[in-house]
Amino acid sequence: MFKYSINLVWSENDESYVATIPEFPGLSAFGKTLESAMKEAIIACELFIEEMIKDGEEIPKPATIYKHKEVNFA
Repeated sequence: MFKYSINLVWSENDESYVATIPEFPGLSAFGKTLESAMKEAIIACELFIEEMIKDGEEIPKPATIYKHKEVNFA
């Protein structure tokens, strides 16, 4: 399951949607539909991660909205 953030915007210059993944600056993908841009971004990110692993680089952790903390109400 893909757990990274994906931002999708329309680009007038490219006449397509642009998908970026904030955890991987510089990584972007294009598509004529939102879905195709998102799919291309996921493919590009997975390939990017494979190369990072080969190069021994640290893989960024997915962004999270919050972390669950156990609360003791006793």
